[in-house]
Amino acid sequence: MKKNFKFLVIAVVAISLIFSCATTNSFMKANRPSISEYTLDNGIKLIVKKQNTNRIFTMKVAYEGGLAVVPEGKDGIESITLSAMLRGSKKYSFEDIKKISFENSSEMAASAGIDYSTLNLSTIDKYWDTMLDVFTDAITNPVFDEKQLQIVKLGILKSISERNSDPMAVTTDKLHEHTFKGHPYARSLDGTEKIVKAITVDDVKKWYSEKLMADRMMIVAVGNFDNKKLLAQLNETLGKLPTKNMEVPKVAKLSIPQACYTEEFPASKGIAYIRGDYEIPELNSPDFTTLQFAYSIFNELLFEVVRTQNAACYSVGAGPKGFKASYGAVTIFKTDKPTLAKTSIDEAISILASGKTINLKSQGIKTNEGRVTESKGPKYAPIAETIEAYKAKFINSFYGAQVTNSAIASQIISSEVYFGNPYEYLKFIDGVNNIKAEDVVRVANTYLANGKISWMIVGDKSILSKVEKDKFMKFSPNEKK
Repeated sequence: MKKNFKFLVIAVVAISLIFSCATTNSFMKANRPSISEYTLDNGIKLIVKKQNTNRIFTMKVAYEGGLAVVPEGKDGIESITLSAMLRGSKKYSFEDIKKISFENSSEMAASAGIDYSTLNLSTIDKYWDTMLDVFTDAITNPVFDEKQLQIVKLGILKSISERNSDPMAVTTDKLHEHTFKGHPYARSLDGTEKIVKAITVDDVKKWYSEKLMADRMMIVAVGNFDNKKLLAQLNETLGKLPTKNMEVPKVAKLSIPQACYTEEFPASKGIAYIRGDYEIPELNSPDFTTLQFAYSIFNELLFEVVRTQNAACYSVGAGPKGFKASYGAVTIFKTDKPTLAKTSIDEAISILASGKTINLKSQGIKTNEGRVTESKGPKYAPIAETIEAYKAKFINSFYGAQVTNSAIASQIISSEVYFGNPYEYLKFIDGVNNIKAEDVVRVANTYLANGKISWMIVGDKSILSKVEKDKFMKFSPNEKK
């Protein structure tokens, strides 16, 4: 097991290095012809990505809409329905599904998401016909057995209970009660304990028949498929699902104010958990890609300034949430110095906004024995001097995420949902390579230094008494010593 994992890591690194040395145009040219688009008889879009480097066949059935199609008071209904669909169909009981999946080294899974949900199948090519029949029957002829529904609900109720006892999850949820108020994203993917307990078989059947038909569906398949055969197979199954003339609601932009909220959590015992949300550019804005790249630099600064220099928290991180209504988030995990943690974040922002990054050349080099050689030179350097090294690291991480067929299928679905075409992710590296140092400085100032952030601090009374709200209500970087 460990040996196989080692080989996988080596393979991922090797692929990343190869890709980072290749030109972006070669990546686009190599992948664009391998993507084909079709339409099933009932209008469902089928996208096939030819992948002949392995024997894995992956298919994802995506339902666009996510939380935007869920009515108030029905939180969790999509997650429950999708999971229940895979637990028994007209031709296959749940025991049959488990047995066939095990014998064929295959996996089926459901996932409810913010803007779209998916049903996923992954198998080996030799078992494709068998597993496709199981998978499509679950989608077209689910039985929604009462016993299986109760098992699904118990699993979700357990997840809800665990989330409600996790202080970092509580911090996020409590903040979103404010930042998502009146917005579809205010609804919970899993629902609440009260709502989940009240959901019945009739509710699930109704959701399936009204909301999980052809109108919302798209299919993405990645593998060494015979496209003509696949199209015929799907037309005989998913291609017969009806349409309901349902339109997916548009999602409005989030409006996030400058604010600081606190929430008592007695079990935290002197430790605070902090989350900040703020507005960022929409996904189709060039600034989004620039900000995405800027975060790769910013997170290194956060670790250096907030944790290493100021010892202000256990861990800290920031990143963009690329949804139809995008927003940025910064998270402080475990701190007994909440105000220092916040001002240290502002200090890291001020360094980036002034045009500087961690000086990669000055960092000590880790040896095979785990020692770090003595670092030399200034701690920070102009972005113009380090940007190409940061781009190489960032691009390598992107290519590393293309290793599995499932990951590629997810990229294609995101491209289709958010940009209206399956090829958008192929343009990503072009966007990164076009970023200039001044672009990073501009977005750092616009969205971080001068942006409005809504903060939520969760902890017991003793730690909340240490929160200086005025420091959270404005940009307050530590003064340089």
